[in-house]
Amino acid sequence: MGIIEHIEDEYLDVSSSRATLRELLELLVGAILFVLVASGFAYYLIGETAARYVAAILAAIFGIMLVSQAYWAVTGREDYE
Repeated sequence: MGIIEHIEDEYLDVSSSRATLRELLELLVGAILFVLVASGFAYYLIGETAARYVAAILAAIFGIMLVSQAYWAVTGREDYE
């Protein structure tokens, strides 16, 4: 099994069940850390303005992801069963 198939299987396993509050908090903490590290690298490599853009774009993407995961945590994912 290749890496792509493994990631797909893990995604389907997670998506087919309701997320717990702990899993949502782990996603939130991971997203915050990722945004901080990515914007820190952007600041170091290309400057303050670019770091702000990187942080804003990533925050928007992760915000949408967290809202959708919270929605699916409440409603469940019966379409994958």
